[in-house]
Amino acid sequence: MTTYNQLFGKYVQNVTSDPTSTDAEGQIWYNSTSGTFKTALGSYGVFSSGGNLNTARVALAGAGTATAGLAFGGGTPTKTTATELYNGTSWTSNPTGMNTARTSLAGCGTQTAALGFGGYLTPGVSAATESWNGSTWTSVNSMVSANTMAGVGTQTAALGVVDTTTESWNGTSWTRLPASLNTPRNTQAMSGTQTAALNFGGESPIKAATESWNGSVWTSVNSMNTARSRLAGTGTQTSALAIGGITPTITGATETWNGTSWTSNPTSLATARNYLAAAGTKSSSIAFGGQPLTGATEAWNYGVSVPVAGSWSSGGSLNTARYGLAGAGTQSAALAFGGNTGPTYSNATEAFNGTSWTNGGNMNSSSHRYTMGTGTQTAALAAGGDGSGGPTNSTEKYNGTAWTSNPTGMNTGRFVLAGVGNQTATIAFGGDARPPTSPTFLYSNLTESFNGTSWTVANTLNTARQGIAGAGTQTAALGFGGNTGSVTAATESWNGTSWTSVNSLNTPRRQLGGVGTQTAALGFGGTTGSPTTATELWNGTSWTTSPGSMGTARYSMATAGNQTSALGAGGYAPQTTTELWTGPSTTLNYKTLTTS
Repeated sequence: MTTYNQLFGKYVQNVTSDPTSTDAEGQIWYNSTSGTFKTALGSYGVFSSGGNLNTARVALAGAGTATAGLAFGGGTPTKTTATELYNGTSWTSNPTGMNTARTSLAGCGTQTAALGFGGYLTPGVSAATESWNGSTWTSVNSMVSANTMAGVGTQTAALGVVDTTTESWNGTSWTRLPASLNTPRNTQAMSGTQTAALNFGGESPIKAATESWNGSVWTSVNSMNTARSRLAGTGTQTSALAIGGITPTITGATETWNGTSWTSNPTSLATARNYLAAAGTKSSSIAFGGQPLTGATEAWNYGVSVPVAGSWSSGGSLNTARYGLAGAGTQSAALAFGGNTGPTYSNATEAFNGTSWTNGGNMNSSSHRYTMGTGTQTAALAAGGDGSGGPTNSTEKYNGTAWTSNPTGMNTGRFVLAGVGNQTATIAFGGDARPPTSPTFLYSNLTESFNGTSWTVANTLNTARQGIAGAGTQTAALGFGGNTGSVTAATESWNGTSWTSVNSLNTPRRQLGGVGTQTAALGFGGTTGSPTTATELWNGTSWTTSPGSMGTARYSMATAGNQTSALGAGGYAPQTTTELWTGPSTTLNYKTLTTS
């Protein structure tokens, strides 16, 4: 019997942890920790959640890439002209749509230079063709035949195919070509270019047929494994992707094409659908919209390494259950201080070492609830808060052992405010500045800057609010969420001088946790009216909802860390629970070998 060593020239290695290098693909090793033989499988694909379309729809068209996509047309179920642009994270609605509302149209090109053609009208079918320049659609010469085409190519060199019809676009006009599919069909998918295309699936009846185009004739090649119609396709003639469709049951099945044959992928769309659209390549695509009516977007990644979504796990419990507390530091060296235990305010301070909490020196001020915290475990800053006498401007510094009251406080006392920075360079913003005897919120837009000694008033937020969260530094900050009288998703970016409104959170909420930087932030928990576990990631442009949510819904917690490694501790109702966040990553596609 031939041995593994004779086949590969290597012995099976004994390791305590699985290798992480892509060189491990196809190799076999023994993991002595788990007591199993393992391997890293070859390339395959996985879907992960992306940002939802603003207009959910079916039978729409797509163009572009996974990070610069375009969606247009379709049905809501009413036929729509809506056009949206995708940045790899979220969709933005274009101010103007197509000139002709239609469903089951074809699309090709890029996010800034696309073509849309054919489709269903009300009633009848369309030959209309429109050209997209990145901001507006322009009607150009119509197709020879009005129909619901499948299409590929570019804005200036496209191919449209349906049943026995093949048409070619030269950037000015369409020409009907003498060649036709060997297996006539409609609602099929395509990939490739005007002169090197692949056509697959379709109906009626539902088919698995695949044909290759060389610019002149169609040639039948190996069929798909799953016959289906109303599917989406991306890629090239020799490296394609088939996604979703109907078999006649609606499916999320995905297949990859290597130029010779189709391979069924082990994982499917999370949301099975037909009449969907897609954009990108075999290695990196997005699938969006579809029937049942959805705006869901799923991002496809194909390779040896597969993405792993961010997730929360349990950490050591606080010694003192509380809410309205503040935090500072990192996930493995955090500080939690102040808060409310329910019946009384707390001045307790606790330090976290990545595993457990240890009591530290108590705060000096009597106003410890809803204070702001910045800095590190051994050099922290606390400012503002709510005491028995109402909002305070108190400022304290922590040296790793004890708190010292700063001689001067903030210019305006407030609580439920946010702050970012360190002990010698912080900005504090937002909050509730109501007078001590007032039962009514006084939403604040104030921003103050601290230089290690004193506070200076700076330019105000655009949206006054309390319960706001923050991330970043004194000169490059982000403020998000809060309460303006109702919960808000508003997000603002600070450049050291002024605030600018940017894209909002997906989930409006107040008193949420915030960590990270101006371009890589994390927002989690909070309350929408009810406590939430929702977690969102900010990429400098937009927010994406993470599939991994907190284990315990809560708000008004202590936070520490960054977008890839964070902590949330305590929160309302008074609790000791700590959760640790591990950000998104990639891993090899490991497989445990068995004898079965």
